[in-house]
Amino acid sequence: MPLAPVRLLSPSRTIRIPPRATYFNGVNAYAVVSPFTVYGWSEITVAEWFYPVWPKANNYWSKFSMIGDYWTDRPSVFWGMDNRYDYTWLAILWVTRKPDGTARVYSYNIYSYAVKQWVFTAYRFTSAREYSVYVNGVKKYSATVPADYKTVLEWNPDTATYPGRYKRFVLGESSALGEPMTMYQSMLLIYTRALSDAEIQQIYYYPYDPPRNGLVLWLDWTSLDCASGMWYDKSGFGNHATLYNVQCVDTTKKPTRVLSPVR
Repeated sequence: MPLAPVRLLSPSRTIRIPPRATYFNGVNAYAVVSPFTVYGWSEITVAEWFYPVWPKANNYWSKFSMIGDYWTDRPSVFWGMDNRYDYTWLAILWVTRKPDGTARVYSYNIYSYAVKQWVFTAYRFTSAREYSVYVNGVKKYSATVPADYKTVLEWNPDTATYPGRYKRFVLGESSALGEPMTMYQSMLLIYTRALSDAEIQQIYYYPYDPPRNGLVLWLDWTSLDCASGMWYDKSGFGNHATLYNVQCVDTTKKPTRVLSPVR
């Protein structure tokens, strides 16, 4: 199993690589926060720190950090990677449902920022319906979503075709519990409000001390307990993640070097 590369803290004490992380094997490892729903929120911010492992050829597609039903009802949000095209597409997809029932997808590809390295990402949706994506603390994409395009915040789980997909947030796999991703993840923050640019930068520079206002899910490397199969929520709202076949790894340790038999 590969370990993330070692990188030291900078002089400003910014954590570029967290000391501990979950490892999802891309086969049968995932984590579920349930029950959990974003329905009825007017705003949202989701911030994550993860390391995609390349290459990843188990499936045509990998989806992770997902809530909603992309396949049937449409409104959803998730990270998706197309494994068929030489590993050059890893994007966050904010999927809406147009009045005619078809999907309108707002996406931003972060492949160039996330190849074999840790990356900090965030996306937010405001009450003014502005959707934005951030990479390593910098805004990279923004779009305004029409009022009649339904988002995952506006899709009622109780009337959904598959209610469960709107009542859980899944790490390492899709909300349908398939299409797994090979990756490390050390942090997930979810807010019920749209954070400012400055607040998102604060998380990037000081991930151990995120803004607390509106924080309803806070998973980081200090609250991992793989022995009990849990990733504990530090927000105080009890939104713990249950781990399935997930390993906890120390990212500060280099892999053991194995010599060739001919040496």
